[in-house]
Amino acid sequence: MVSRILVDGFKSIDRAELDLGMFTLLSGVNSAGKSSIIQAFLYMVQMQKQHTQKETDSEYVVLGKFADIRNHVKGNKEILFEMDVKKGTTTSASVMRLVSGDSFTAAAQMLRSEEGVNDYVSAHNVVYLSADRIGVKKAYDLNIEKPREIGNHGEYAYSFLGMYGQEPIPESAFAYDSETVGMSLNNQVNYWLDYLLGFHIQTDIVTDVDQVIAMYSNSQNNRYYRAGNVGTGVTYIAALVIAALSCKAEDVLVIENPEIHLHPRAQSRFVEFLVYISNHGLQVILETHSDHIYNGVRKCIKKRRLLKDNVAVYFLELDTAMQTELYKIRLNQEGAEENHPYGLFDQFDDDLDELLGM
Repeated sequence: MVSRILVDGFKSIDRAELDLGMFTLLSGVNSAGKSSIIQAFLYMVQMQKQHTQKETDSEYVVLGKFADIRNHVKGNKEILFEMDVKKGTTTSASVMRLVSGDSFTAAAQMLRSEEGVNDYVSAHNVVYLSADRIGVKKAYDLNIEKPREIGNHGEYAYSFLGMYGQEPIPESAFAYDSETVGMSLNNQVNYWLDYLLGFHIQTDIVTDVDQVIAMYSNSQNNRYYRAGNVGTGVTYIAALVIAALSCKAEDVLVIENPEIHLHPRAQSRFVEFLVYISNHGLQVILETHSDHIYNGVRKCIKKRRLLKDNVAVYFLELDTAMQTELYKIRLNQEGAEENHPYGLFDQFDDDLDELLGM
């Protein structure tokens, strides 16, 4: 698993070091550095792949000009990224720096890349779904060239389901109640969609135009509707479920704002889904503004569905100089907070106090 990342001199971040768990949650105010930490991690993976595989064309993020991405308060002349990978009791590290390149890019230099990191990145996938995900469409592109990729915007999730829906899910350990539900990707996706929102999905491939049509039905009937005729949240969550079930053990799933268009109950249940597959070997990193996602994690700890030692929760805010301040939240065995920085999902209580005249 990826056990640690360090970011130094990047955007609003002077220096931030994070110990990751099998389930990591990033929360905080807007523009405090949550997405920057994710970008740094994805860029490290991207450059590591290019360093070890040479011919890879994987691209998660484009950082742009050095002058735009360095920490202007710090005035640094280089940006440092570090990543540790832990396998058993062995920890391996990679270190890279970014310096000013030509007028349009920051030049990356690999300072150290230990064998354990190289092996990990070569053997496992990082599936990233940005906040700018694809929504409701009449038809989706069929991904002929890279059929097993989901896309950073989830644009090929329905292509993946259409092409591999009848096959067993890639990681058998992720299957829920396989004897009752079945092992196929279609069955597993529909089980979780039913649990989350009460819907099923089916896909039809139109080979003449390389398109996939997604149709949805309420689980109480057998009539299927086009995506535009069901709630937007159904489309958004379906792509996330497909993406998660496309992974294998020891892969990393990174999702920004999984709560988009979701009812609070579905948000909490989606955490249960992610916890289930995380317990079976998928490393999960979430960035969220939702107290329902956060409390869903705490509830899973309290119900002993998730070990607190497997969880890392961070809260980010900005100081008076607009620099990132990073707090690690300590949760006990009951899912209760042992330290609570002001601003960590306090707004409900603040609003309630005003309504009650307190």
